[in-house]
Amino acid sequence: MKHFITRFLNLVACFYDPFLKLTMDEEKFRQEIIELANLRSDERVLDIGCGTGTLVLMLAETLHSGHIYAIDVAPKMIMVARNKAQKEEKKIDYRIGTSTALHYEDNYFDAVFTTLLFHHLNFEGKGKTLREIYRVLKVDGKYISAEFGKFPDNFFHGIIFKFTRSSGLLHGLYPIELIDQCGLLIVKEINGPILGGDHQVVYRVLKKDIG
Repeated sequence: MKHFITRFLNLVACFYDPFLKLTMDEEKFRQEIIELANLRSDERVLDIGCGTGTLVLMLAETLHSGHIYAIDVAPKMIMVARNKAQKEEKKIDYRIGTSTALHYEDNYFDAVFTTLLFHHLNFEGKGKTLREIYRVLKVDGKYISAEFGKFPDNFFHGIIFKFTRSSGLLHGLYPIELIDQCGLLIVKEINGPILGGDHQVVYRVLKKDIG
């Protein structure tokens, strides 16, 4: 499944930004995510599954003296993101990598972001990703997520589920029970935009559960 996703994202990398402009108000969407983090200007942050780096560039406008790291499994997504950062003269640490094995130290980041990532992951991948986020997040750090809620139970999605047996769609897009098992705690949850007519996005702010 991972290799299929990588091939697919590499294929669409050059068309990704124009497609989003046609289908959503991406700047508003990304800005709402950033506002949830309530960042200072000097923090160290990570964007997992950064795509073409739009959120990262917006973070750079807030973190004037901070450090921004970003990873994506698709090399061509990272290539597009690096080109955009170079044009904007922004210093971003971009790396090719997977959410299930983050190559960063423990307790390293003040904030971690994921945006529409978890529906690409199977159940095992979701758990590994959440445990890795827990590991690299500082004790007082924040994990900001913008992920799909449950997909509608209709004929169209039934057909999709039928042909995606290894997909995270079959295991719930963002299972609450995994959050508890991985040591995270939801401190805020609000509904975001509805994409594609009936796909509800849910914003969450999470922290380490050290109580």
